[in-house]
Amino acid sequence: MISNPDTYRPAWCYTPANDGVVWRIMFAEPDMVVCENRVRDSGRPFYSCLLRSSGKEVLSNYVPGEREDYMSGLWHMTGLETTRETLFYIHGYEEGSPEHKGILAVDPMKAAAAWIRPEASFVANLPDGMLVYASGSFAGFPEKSYYLLDRTSGEVIDAVGQDPQKVNLLRARALSDEALQGVVLPSLTGSGNMMLQEQPEELAEYIEYDGWYATVKHASAGEGKGYDATFRLYRNGLEVYTDIMAMGTSVPCMNYFLLQGVTLYYIRNRTELVALRF
Repeated sequence: MISNPDTYRPAWCYTPANDGVVWRIMFAEPDMVVCENRVRDSGRPFYSCLLRSSGKEVLSNYVPGEREDYMSGLWHMTGLETTRETLFYIHGYEEGSPEHKGILAVDPMKAAAAWIRPEASFVANLPDGMLVYASGSFAGFPEKSYYLLDRTSGEVIDAVGQDPQKVNLLRARALSDEALQGVVLPSLTGSGNMMLQEQPEELAEYIEYDGWYATVKHASAGEGKGYDATFRLYRNGLEVYTDIMAMGTSVPCMNYFLLQGVTLYYIRNRTELVALRF
């Protein structure tokens, strides 16, 4: 529901196909939102890319093909790892381990893999490449060898090896996804832990930007019915927009909104991505 529909409306909304849920979003150049969506029943991920300016899909329902089948087993264990410039990267999994293994770089404009490194695990984005490692063993003991990859081709730029000093120096140069993508995540206000209290206190998240104030308030739905989340947007202290972001979820929908540039994005009912332009 919109408080003042005559003066403020969403720029666009996106709903994934196949009764999917919006699981995670990131941003890629020159003007793209990358969505990791998941089929509701199976958890199987599929990917879409939207134009930030209009919400138009430039990549629809992408699933890696046979050439990338090494990632197709436990699909719920794979997902969006990072983005860099015009590519996005999907991580694989290591069976029997919580660690990621395998990197697939996707070119959304071609709807195809740009490169694949089945043996590599992502560590960090660096100014001059992507730091990864490959797991192995020596004399029965596990070991990791580090490499710096060209992020556009997947080729090895530098075989770093196992030198801990060199690895730590490289890690110190890591660039966060938030910094690379120009993202502002919400801050938290309120007290108490909603997950642990029988009668949780009100908990809220917020983002402030140039006279705009966006907030999501989380509250117990009561009688074991889960949690409700209400989104509100204010301009210079005046409420201009409100929406029910979620109702009756089993856990609070934390971090379901963010700011990128001058556009705020939030996920409504887990199934719809809404863009609000400041």
